[in-house]
Amino acid sequence: MTKTIEKQRIIYATPQRTFQALTEKEEMERWFVQKAEGEMRPGGAMRFAWAPDMVEKGQILEIEPPHRLSYTWEAFSPSPVTITFELSAENGKTRLHFIQNGIGEGENWGNYYAGMIHGWDIHLDHLTSWLETGSCPPPGPTKSL
Repeated sequence: MTKTIEKQRIIYATPQRTFQALTEKEEMERWFVQKAEGEMRPGGAMRFAWAPDMVEKGQILEIEPPHRLSYTWEAFSPSPVTITFELSAENGKTRLHFIQNGIGEGENWGNYYAGMIHGWDIHLDHLTSWLETGSCPPPGPTKSL
C-alpha cells in the first residue's frame, strides 16, 4: 500500500505564468532548487539539486502546457514517487492541485513522508510568493525541512 500527499493552492497568476515557473530552469532556481537540469519533454531526464548532497533525479512523464506536469523522483527503491502539478484557470487566478504518490511504507518511507508533507508546504508557499510578489526566500536546505 502506498501513501499520497495532495495540496491545493489558489495563486494570483495565470496558469501560463504558473506553468512557466514550474518548468523553466531560471524560474525553478528562484523558488524551488539551487540547480535545475533536464529536458522538459515526455521521457526527458531531470535533476534537481538543493545542495551538493541533496539531489533528486527523475523523468518527465507528462507535460501539457499550461495544465499538467508530471515526473518521477527516484527517492527510494524499489520504485520512484510521482510528482504531478495540475493547473486550472479560475477567475483570473490559477488553482494548483499538487499530488505526490507512490510513497511506500516502512521506517525510511515514514520519515520521508513526514518531511515531504512539511517540505511541500514550504515549496508551494515559495512558488506562490514568487508568482504573486516576485520575491521569495532563496532555494536550498533550511532547518525547517
